[in-house]
Amino acid sequence: MDAVNSIIEIAGPLLLGMACGALFRKFVYPRVLAQLGSLARPVTSSANTWMLVVQICFTLGLAVACHASNAMATLMWAHEHLPPLPFPFTLGLLHWIFLGATFFSGYFLALIPSSDSEEEQSASGTV
Repeated sequence: MDAVNSIIEIAGPLLLGMACGALFRKFVYPRVLAQLGSLARPVTSSANTWMLVVQICFTLGLAVACHASNAMATLMWAHEHLPPLPFPFTLGLLHWIFLGATFFSGYFLALIPSSDSEEEQSASGTV
């Protein structure tokens, strides 16, 4: 039963993030590109896609570091290497950071364009 809870704890925020990212991509993103007009080109460039990959790698690394299996080591490392924080840095906080990082991993994953033609259609407003 513990393994099932662990899978749900990982898959829940990840799937929620993917759903939110997909909804953003379908409904909000075309409106943002339409508002940008001629400035939409940098937003739809391949550099933006590579930046999403970097953000996914960062959030996945943060999620791995803050997962319950690594949380104690991360907490000890933070207490040794970081200056004192104005709030208590606890295992509970690391758990919330894990949930947020997992959510944003899914969110950024859903924002990656599936093809170049999809980006061109979004930029031209023919979606």
